[in-house]
Amino acid sequence: MEKIRMTLDKLLELVCSAIFVVMIATVLYQIFTRTVLNNPNTMTEEFVRFGLVWLSMLALAYVVGKRSHMSVTLLSDNLNEANKRKLEIVVQVLFLIFAALIMVYGGWKAMSVTMGQISPSLSIPMGYVYLAVPIAGVFMFIYSLLNLLQGKDSVENAEESGEM
Repeated sequence: MEKIRMTLDKLLELVCSAIFVVMIATVLYQIFTRTVLNNPNTMTEEFVRFGLVWLSMLALAYVVGKRSHMSVTLLSDNLNEANKRKLEIVVQVLFLIFAALIMVYGGWKAMSVTMGQISPSLSIPMGYVYLAVPIAGVFMFIYSLLNLLQGKDSVENAEESGEM
């Protein structure tokens, strides 16, 4: 299980880093064409905007995998270890449901609907931009499943030792 997590981590780190580097290079090119050549390229803004969508969606999945997402700890701070584990299971189940229904299913529907729309500057189907949502949803689902299975193991170990 840990090997799967490490592989997904490395894949998302590489893809997100590559997207980020390409976005930076594109912005620098835009600045150069605007200030030095006095002839701005119109496609760069749209390209960077679409890159930001992809970067944010894939980074969201990565953060879920690292369990570094924003959380409100008011409830968990007042729980004992056994109940914290139970809360973690509930949170991961909710992430699974969100990833499956909203991100994957809803994202696929949105992508399908927008395949007929063409972006103004790049002239690509907008569905390719929206494809970031279901792809990130699949990663998020896998990470949440891994988190749940690891959390479940922790709860089972606690039950066996009499902590629960």
